[in-house]
Parts: sequence; C-alpha cells; structure tokens
Amino acid sequence: MQVAISMWSMGRKNSLFFVLLVLLCPMTLVAQERLRFVTYNVENLFDCKDDSLTHDEAFLPNSLRRWTPSRYWNKLHAVSRTLATIGGDRAPEFVALCEVENDSVLYDLTHRSPLRTARYKYLMTSSLDPRGIDVALLYKPTSFRPFATRSLRLPAHYLPAESHVRDMLCVSGTLVTGDTLDVIVCHLPSRLNGRKAARLRHDVVAYMCQAVDSLASTRSVPRIVVMGDFNDTSHSKALHPLIANGRLVCITDTLGGSYRYKGHWQQIDHVYLAPALLDTTRHLYLVPRGAWLPSDLSLTEEEPLYGGRRPLRTYNGIQYRGGVSDHLPVCFDLWLQFQ
Repeated sequence: MQVAISMWSMGRKNSLFFVLLVLLCPMTLVAQERLRFVTYNVENLFDCKDDSLTHDEAFLPNSLRRWTPSRYWNKLHAVSRTLATIGGDRAPEFVALCEVENDSVLYDLTHRSPLRTARYKYLMTSSLDPRGIDVALLYKPTSFRPFATRSLRLPAHYLPAESHVRDMLCVSGTLVTGDTLDVIVCHLPSRLNGRKAARLRHDVVAYMCQAVDSLASTRSVPRIVVMGDFNDTSHSKALHPLIANGRLVCITDTLGGSYRYKGHWQQIDHVYLAPALLDTTRHLYLVPRGAWLPSDLSLTEEEPLYGGRRPLRTYNGIQYRGGVSDHLPVCFDLWLQFQ
C-alpha cells in the first residue's frame, strides 16, 4: 500500500513538472483551415419565366426545349448534389458560376434546393448579354466577408456596333485572418464567331489585366484569384497576357479537359492565381495537389459517335438529356493558416 502511494506521488510530481514546462516554454500553435474553390459553367441555368428585356425564349415551358418547372428544379437539385459531392465533408467555401440567368435562380439554388444547408450568400453581375446570362459568386459568410463588389464591363469602344460581352465580377473581401482576398469571375466570349470572338477575348483579357494590376498595386500582398469559363486554352495568344511578367500563374494548364468537342477534351475553364498564393510561407497558399477535376461518373456519359465519355449535359441541341452541364467543374483548395 505504501509503495502504491509513493508511485502515485511520483506520477503526480511528473505531471505537475510537465504542465509547468508547457507553460514556461514558448510555443506557437498554428491552425489550418481548408478553403475549397469551384468554378463551374452550369449550362444555361434559366428560370421558366419570360424576361421581356432578354432573349430567353428558348428556355420557357412552351419552347421547343420545353423548359418546364419540373426540369428546372431537377437541374437545381443536380447542381446542388454536384457541389455537395465536391465539398466532401462540407460544401465548398467559394463557387464561381457561369451561365446563370438572374437573382431568382440564385435564390432558388441557395435557399430552396438541398444546397440551402450551406448557408451561401451570393453576388452576381447584371450585364448586357442579349440572352441575359451572367456570372456569380457563392461564398460562405463564415469564411469570407466582402467589402467591395463591382462589375467590370468592357468599354464600348472595344466592341463592334450593337454587340456586347458579359461583365466580369470582381469581389474583394476579408478572411478570418484579416487578410484580403480578391476574386474575379469571368465568362469570356464564345469561340463560335471565330476571329471576331478571339479578338474580343483578347480585349476582355487586356481589360482584366488592368483590373488585376490595379488590385495588386493597392495590396501589400496581392491574393488574387481569377476563375471562370475562358472559352480558350491557357496556351492561346489571347490568354497569354494573364501570365506575362509574372502577373498570374495558371494552375489548370495540365488538366485533362473540362469540355469535350468532337471527341476531344479541352481545358477551357481555368484558374489563375497571384504568385503570392503559391508561397507556402504565407497565411494563404495553394494546396500542393493543385487544381483537379471531380471523378464523379454521374457527370459524364458514353459518347456514341467518338467513343469515350463526355459531360452529361442538360440539352443536346433541343434534346433533353437531363444532365447537369456540358462542362465539368474545376476545383482547387487553399490552406488558410493562422495562430
């Protein structure tokens, strides 16, 4: 009995010594938090109501596509499931969306679909696109607090008469560490119009570069994310200014492809980061994994003509396919570390 008491006394003394050692020695405790980003062209996410100010007639219940409320809600639920799957244990902190029609669509997605549990807030553009499609950013207010939002509209003198390009969305906000993060979401002109569209993409990129340079000049450490549908490969001449002189770094140029055209995968959905976001000594940096494409087979289907798989889109022409999009989402993580 006396031996047991002596052993207990020694154990107690050792425990007290360890506690004193912890309290007296300087220690730095670093916490980390994952911030997941997704950029996703959701292929004509229209509501079912006619907007007299835009050409949305192709997506109405009485149109050839028969875009009914049932199909609309099925698509919202499919987008919601896709984002939830990408998030893993929780929904992504930031989601850039291309081809969304209006505020009503975003409200339904964030408040009336299963995605409502993520408690997203959202911001979007209101551009002069003839069909009325815009870009948007969903974000979690627990991770990001915007303090400035603006639409970047290409000046009219760049444009041919009576033509328009979609605005870019620029959002600046603070993270939980107090650091500033700037996010630009874009959807560049389609490639359908050949050289004319390529020229417009070049002009939009030049204007985007001005915005990036302006942000960088006002930040002690620029933390800038540019993402969206660029309708071009990262090696194209039109997109080259984004990486010129070390302005930004493309992290999607080695991916296998987010869009398939005539049997060939093409990476046209991109993410560009300010160089500081690749510096692992800072508060916020890119996870070594880099950008990635989800491996969810439900997002693709067998392609009968060319073989292989392609994104399972909502419509193929006017034929309803019931899929989410003709694009695959692009994802990446940043580590946020703080003491």
